[in-house]
Amino acid sequence: MIRRALWLIAGAALGIAGYRRLTALVRAATAGRRASPATRGGRPLAGTAGFVRDVRAGMAEYMDRHRDV
Repeated sequence: MIRRALWLIAGAALGIAGYRRLTALVRAATAGRRASPATRGGRPLAGTAGFVRDVRAGMAEYMDRHRDV
């Protein structure tokens, strides 16, 4: 039981350390790039807005078809 807990703690610590190191490397590699105002995280917001419109339209259609239930 104690041995498993030690391995769990060691795995968590290594995972957190690895994640932080990878994040720092990615930030350093992309430091020269700046996102334009029309993007967030390098992804265009127009695609996100289109997706949201599609979801809303789909939900409205679903609600119209299942209003009686």
